Amino acid sequence: MTSVLLRDSLGDWTDFDVAGYRLGEFLGVIPPERSFDSVKGFFWIDGFPLGIMLDEMLESMVKAGFLEKNDDLQYRWNPAQPDIGQPLDEEPLPPLT
Repeated sequence: MTSVLLRDSLGDWTDFDVAGYRLGEFLGVIPPERSFDSVKGFFWIDGFPLGIMLDEMLESMVKAGFLEKNDDLQYRWNPAQPDIGQPLDEEPLPPLT
């Protein structure tokens, strides 16, 4: 089995649903046999816990500086890695409920 780093699969601007799918694959919460088309609705329709969780994780990664997000709701790995030893300048994200 080949290991793919998330930073490699999000190296270019990627639509939010595909970015969520790739994050889900990376975390192992989307089984490898599930295609993107079979879970795409989880990101577009309100109420799917998996889509909500992955969207919140992507947003947390933006806030932490690991991902960038553009106005077209696309994500990519931030080529200028954040200093993980520095606290956020902003208020931390509220706890997930």
